[in-house]
Amino acid sequence: MTRYVDLATDGTAVGRCIVLPGRQYTPDGPLLFFAAQVALARGWDVRQVWWEVPRFDDDADEVAWVAAELAAAVDGHDVRVLVVAKSLGTLCAAAAAEHGYAAAWLTPLLSEPDLAAPLLAYPAAQLVVIGSEDPYLDRDVLEALPGEQLVVPGDHVLRIPGDVSASVASHDRVVRAFDEWLEVRS
Repeated sequence: MTRYVDLATDGTAVGRCIVLPGRQYTPDGPLLFFAAQVALARGWDVRQVWWEVPRFDDDADEVAWVAAELAAAVDGHDVRVLVVAKSLGTLCAAAAAEHGYAAAWLTPLLSEPDLAAPLLAYPAAQLVVIGSEDPYLDRDVLEALPGEQLVVPGDHVLRIPGDVSASVASHDRVVRAFDEWLEVRS
């Protein structure tokens, strides 16, 4: 089951920002919550996607499901689209690429070659953010990506065990980088 929470910017929107969560990381998690706030401040309407992830037999089925979720979230909106996706949500990259959507990929699965491949050939503006201790970080893949990249201290949710202040600082760096990246796209 999927539901949407739509947030409207003040004034006329420059487009719609689709926020796709992770498997167990919802749109109210700090990375996605603050990304949505930045998008709203930059003039984007925001559609948060809240989903229940089914079980999959293979990566291809999972990629197809996430792509269908993106398509459903965009359906009926003939406006500029920006994708902000976390972890599992980043599996929509091939579908987003087909439409030329600018995208911010938060903690993508770079260590999975088939899942990272669409990011390596991404045709639109992309920002890739990942934690230095994220098990899905592959530095060779990261360095080969087009667009902008940011590595901050932290794990897959940018947590630094035992140091809450440092975890907040990593999130702050992400928010500032996303805001700067989005400023030229708004």
